[in-house]
Amino acid sequence: MTIKKRMIVTNILMIAVPVVLSFIAGFFMRIILWGVFEALGLPFPDEAPPQQVVEHMPFMYLFFLGQMVIILGIFFASNMFFTRRLVRQIMAEHEKYENNRKILIAGISHDLRTPLTVIKAYLEGLETGVADTPEKQKKYRDTITAKANDLEKIINQLFLFSKLDIGDLPMNLQNIEVGKFIQDLTDDLTDEYKQKGILLEIENLADDSVRADVLWLHNVFVNIFENSAKYKNKDSGKVIISAVRVKGINGKAAMEIHLCDDGPGVPPETLDKLFDVFYRLDSSRSTQGQRGSGLGLAISSKMVQHMGGTIRAELGESGGLAIVISFPIVP
Repeated sequence: MTIKKRMIVTNILMIAVPVVLSFIAGFFMRIILWGVFEALGLPFPDEAPPQQVVEHMPFMYLFFLGQMVIILGIFFASNMFFTRRLVRQIMAEHEKYENNRKILIAGISHDLRTPLTVIKAYLEGLETGVADTPEKQKKYRDTITAKANDLEKIINQLFLFSKLDIGDLPMNLQNIEVGKFIQDLTDDLTDEYKQKGILLEIENLADDSVRADVLWLHNVFVNIFENSAKYKNKDSGKVIISAVRVKGINGKAAMEIHLCDDGPGVPPETLDKLFDVFYRLDSSRSTQGQRGSGLGLAISSKMVQHMGGTIRAELGESGGLAIVISFPIVP
């Protein structure tokens, strides 16, 4: 629940609780007062003639004074309770946000520093003549170009994440034939990811259509492929892609897209945290103990949710990690 919603709920409770408790207190006060009047042999003011009401005005003052004291006490106590509770929640949220911000900055700094260090080292090698043959010079230039491309990808991801976070990224929903989309996508990306040590394989593809943004969905797949390529624990890995028709939570037909790699996988208790931009589990997803900003899966999650779908992580049947994306099928 957001802080704004908590404040609304707190304000409602600060008014509703004292009112309800004051009615309860007034009810019991009248019962007590009735007992006092009966014990003294006096008629209850509500049932007494006007002259007797005047004679017993002290009791009425006592009744109303006591009721007002109880109401004010309840109102003050409830305000103190709910206000202190809200302040504690806001402080806890702020502390969590600050810690997450530090983790995110540390991850992004690492992602940026690594390629920059390599670029500087290879530029120095070119300038000082360490690369003294045409072959070495070409290798150095290719490495610098590759690391510059890595920097560009990180910056683009940061820009994309910020746009998604503030809801300022245009979305063009349209009917997409899932089978054709996946087939065309893998045809385009197979060679690129083969060079990165990832083989893209298709198992089963349903022909149903879903509502999604083509560019956004393309970005989602690429982020997942990049994640598998980054954390593979052998020279050559693979991602198996399938799309099947299932029955959704609401009973309507849905399309589930499974992207399962054969990497090291993750512990079961961490599956729900993989799409959190602040979460890190690099030691179990990489034999090299890599660190990173973790923006890829977080961006994918935001995009899928904005398009009206769901995304989750599962353990692969034969090891590895499976990302499952679900969209309602267009009738």
